[in-house]
Amino acid sequence: MYTSLSKDPRGRWNRQARKPGMRTSRVYRHFKTSSGESATLRALKWEDLDDCVIFINDLVSEKSSEPDLGIVADRKQTREEEAEWLASQITGIERGSIVSVVAEIRGRLVGNSSVTRGSYEDTKHHGYLGIAISKKHRDRGIGLEMMRTLIHESRKAGLKTIELEVFATNPSAIHVYQRTGFKEAGRIPKKMLRNGKFIDSIVMAREL
Repeated sequence: MYTSLSKDPRGRWNRQARKPGMRTSRVYRHFKTSSGESATLRALKWEDLDDCVIFINDLVSEKSSEPDLGIVADRKQTREEEAEWLASQITGIERGSIVSVVAEIRGRLVGNSSVTRGSYEDTKHHGYLGIAISKKHRDRGIGLEMMRTLIHESRKAGLKTIELEVFATNPSAIHVYQRTGFKEAGRIPKKMLRNGKFIDSIVMAREL
């Protein structure tokens, strides 16, 4: 059993016990980070709500000091807002429209990533990838392992192509994407305006 969220007639979030879905209870693999920590790659689940709130809000706080961070949220999220987001993610995972891979270390979520399937008949073979790692856990090989697992699971899910966007000013992320088979497919000049400076966005893609 696991704890899920539902709304009462007044729109308040309640918890209820449910049997775990096969996709949301999946553990993909265990590995050692470059710093020697034991990490687990698995799918997102309901119990991650509190960690998700901390995770996204830490990234939002980091934007001002890390202009290359690919986070566009303008403000911190409330627990209810994050619960709405998590509910949509869980639904997508169970329906097979989202491939989810999170990284967990010592029981805490330190990385979150997903590939979202195209929503139309003509695009359901194509996925859109997003990934983020908490600041203190970057440069430890976690992102590379998450990317490899995302690609593997997306292929198993029947996807044929994947795309992502990355700031042109983020060479470390670009390097990881290149190592996992992504190539530049195009560039959007001045897509982002952050701290008074324009930043180009690079579109990268690969076949599966």
